[in-house]
Amino acid sequence: MKLKTKAALLSFVWLIGILCPLTSIIYLLYAQSEQEEALESVQQVSSAIMENILPSQLVQAGNSQLLRRYLTNHTMIRVLDQSSTIKNQAQRGYEFPAIQPKITLTPESHTEEFNHETVMIVRTPILQDQDVIGTLELITVPVELQQSLLRLFSIMCIVALIAIFFSISASFLLSKMLFLPISRIIQAMKNIETSLEIKKLPLDRKSKDELFQLSETFNHLMARIEASMQKQRQFISDASHEFKTSLTIMDGYASLMSRWGYENMDLHQEALHAVQEECARMKQVTYQLLELAKLEHEGRLTISKFDLVKLCHESIQLFQPLTSKVIELSHDQSSIILQTDLFKLKQLIFIILDNALKYGQQHIGLYLSTTPSSYRITIEDDGLGIHPEELPLVFERFYRVDRSRSRQTGGSGLGLSIAQRLITQLKGTIEISSVLEAGTSVTLTLPLS
Repeated sequence: MKLKTKAALLSFVWLIGILCPLTSIIYLLYAQSEQEEALESVQQVSSAIMENILPSQLVQAGNSQLLRRYLTNHTMIRVLDQSSTIKNQAQRGYEFPAIQPKITLTPESHTEEFNHETVMIVRTPILQDQDVIGTLELITVPVELQQSLLRLFSIMCIVALIAIFFSISASFLLSKMLFLPISRIIQAMKNIETSLEIKKLPLDRKSKDELFQLSETFNHLMARIEASMQKQRQFISDASHEFKTSLTIMDGYASLMSRWGYENMDLHQEALHAVQEECARMKQVTYQLLELAKLEHEGRLTISKFDLVKLCHESIQLFQPLTSKVIELSHDQSSIILQTDLFKLKQLIFIILDNALKYGQQHIGLYLSTTPSSYRITIEDDGLGIHPEELPLVFERFYRVDRSRSRQTGGSGLGLSIAQRLITQLKGTIEISSVLEAGTSVTLTLPLS
């Protein structure tokens, strides 16, 4: 059963659960009120008889005509003496069941059931000089009241059925309207599953309810999935291109060796060296791809307290023997105590320094500073710089500013992607500014805590 059908049935059952008891209570209260009013009317007739006819006339036989003018439809009036003998009796319009006469010493009125008929009985003692000499009985069948209640019951049943019909229709219509965005989402997901094409839902900007938020969230999710799919396709394309280039070079040198390599040793050595370089490069690209995938799925940090100045000194000592370029460290404090993940920050500094050494000319500057809310690590080089239009693209995978020099520098285009993932995990930011023919500056900002 669909969710909207369940919601419609639930609202219908809820309405019936309220409507049926409510109508029943209204009917019963109205019936009781009308019955009490009818009984009170009979009591008034009894009082009128007692006021207008003398007690001696009431108990004297043969005076039934005195009672006839007080008769109403479906009513019987009779007078009993002390021995419960009927002295006078008058009735109109109804065959009354055999109701036994009964002497009473106090006024009484009630409703009884005789042969499946509702009968109202009012008994009033006939007093003469404070002595009870008989009883006046008024017995009536409230036919008009029963007919009125029957009409009321019929009307309430018809109204209830109409209300049930409209409630069912309104419940299904309302549930359909409420669950329309969900149905659209389901249909959109089915279409995506079938066609593998990302589609968004149309939004009603006039409505800002939860269903609008659901549709808007779905569209945001689809946009992220679409962007992720585009990046994945671009990533596969770039990775395939990288490996294809290396494999093409290796295949070309292998063919060259198979033809002339055995006769020309210089050519043989050159081919082996090229194949070896491409193998090392493919190994580096594979390692960086695995590292990037690991960073994207791992968010845990190993927090420790260390000296940032000391860490940068050690990093420079590792890189300086590998290059003739000068790496200079500058800091505004002799010791900067930082509390974060030491391994990830060290890896981040290595990536930025390695890029600076690849593209710098003679001098690399590493500057440390602090602000009231953060630590800053700035690495500058004096290279050719990056064009302003290319700055937003440098963090994309396999993107290289100078593709012609990529094989000379050994870059794979993955370093800054890894750096961005690392700085995100460290809750910091990375900013790159560059001036053509002057150099590039990379600033890492880390929070105090």
